[in-house]
Amino acid sequence: MPIDELPKREFEQAVELYADSLYRVAFRLTGRSDLASELVQETCLQAWQGLASLRDRSRLRAWMFGILRFQYSKLLRRELRYSELPDGIAETIPDKAPPAKADVQEIVQTAIGKLDESYRLPILLVCMEGISVDEAAEILGLPRGTVLSRLHRGREKLKRLIERTAEFRPTQNYET
Repeated sequence: MPIDELPKREFEQAVELYADSLYRVAFRLTGRSDLASELVQETCLQAWQGLASLRDRSRLRAWMFGILRFQYSKLLRRELRYSELPDGIAETIPDKAPPAKADVQEIVQTAIGKLDESYRLPILLVCMEGISVDEAAEILGLPRGTVLSRLHRGREKLKRLIERTAEFRPTQNYET
């Protein structure tokens, strides 16, 4: 059956299957549940409206994550357009100090939020959602080697950010 004849129920089942994963990635990207929900809704709407353009059903998950990525880019452009802070000001605002007994989820979310976008998406897709490197490369429109490189560098940066955020570094003994 051609993809443009995909029954509504089959599409709904696919959305049910991927919605939680899409939401987790959207939440990690935005750090806000309202924006994550908005991104997932827009992703599903765009997927339904553009379903006829999907040529291979086996690529539905990668295709939907690609749409999520595009919707997130649109959100960033919209947020930047309406931002009230002049250029350079945001970098001067100190980060909120983590609570003394910060939840691990909060620590990870804070660290992920500080990662450069080029590292954040590969980490979220491969490490947190279990998507294969090849599928992540397809979603991101990058060569496999680039995804592997960004995963390696991203993990290192994330580790350092988590250590700083959570103050996990062991105390050093300077006695000689």
